[in-house]
Amino acid sequence: MSTIIRQLVKGSPITVREDDNLALALQVMVWGDIRHLPVMGGDGLVGVLSERDVLRHYSEVGRHAGARATAGAVMSSPPVTIGPDDDIGGAIKVVTERGIGCLPVVERGRLLGVVTRRDLLAQEIQAGSEEDGAERPGVQEQQPAWTRLSVEDVMSRDPLAASPTDTLRTVIDRMGRHGIRHLPVVEGDRRVIGMLSDRDVRTAVGNPMLAASSREAAMRIESTRVSHAMTRAPLTLSAGSRLTRAAALFADHKLGAVPIVDDKQRLVGLISYTDVLRAILGPKPNVS
Repeated sequence: MSTIIRQLVKGSPITVREDDNLALALQVMVWGDIRHLPVMGGDGLVGVLSERDVLRHYSEVGRHAGARATAGAVMSSPPVTIGPDDDIGGAIKVVTERGIGCLPVVERGRLLGVVTRRDLLAQEIQAGSEEDGAERPGVQEQQPAWTRLSVEDVMSRDPLAASPTDTLRTVIDRMGRHGIRHLPVVEGDRRVIGMLSDRDVRTAVGNPMLAASSREAAMRIESTRVSHAMTRAPLTLSAGSRLTRAAALFADHKLGAVPIVDDKQRLVGLISYTDVLRAILGPKPNVS
């Protein structure tokens, strides 16, 4: 029996109102250790606010003066949602094709919870493990096709990277332009010395509620260097590693992407959990 979304929903979701201050929304993300917040307005869900939405706003404050921002002004709207009785395969297809990090689960207009890409990946890995361990007399179990792939089969080659001397403003702009959330940090001949994610940037910005203004938070982004925000000595993989190993790293650790390196720790690629989800989906059928 295929797993349905309802089985992944755990507890009541943390939300914010569309008229809540953006600094409060970011602090809620810190308190809850989450990347996405459903935004409520009127009688229901009106949008989704991500870390990237918030950080992009703060990076723009220094250029565009304006009133104090609210969650509703920065959120992505209308939200892409899913029903509790939809299957996981459909959810994986939506998040990978739409390039979104989470799906609010809605039933008859009521928000039940949020399912993230990491939730979906963890479930697929668990389901695959259970199938591999099942004993079926007289039947030779066939592993899913994606489990036979290597990291090299799905990684992004020659990915964008950051320098330790770049400012956070520079890397936020780069992430925004290219629609990415993670940048390997390299020096010299592209030797990997760190990893920078939007979560690292959020941590470096600090508690915006303690800032005198949005402009003050923007000044931190302008002056802070990548070397002060990055995760040092990140986990890496070689191009020949099995894709199942990468999937396990994403499921067991709070990682969104892993640098792929050669034997001298030089950057040759990058793999994200979205890449793994795409591999699980398999190739798109040809439509003539």
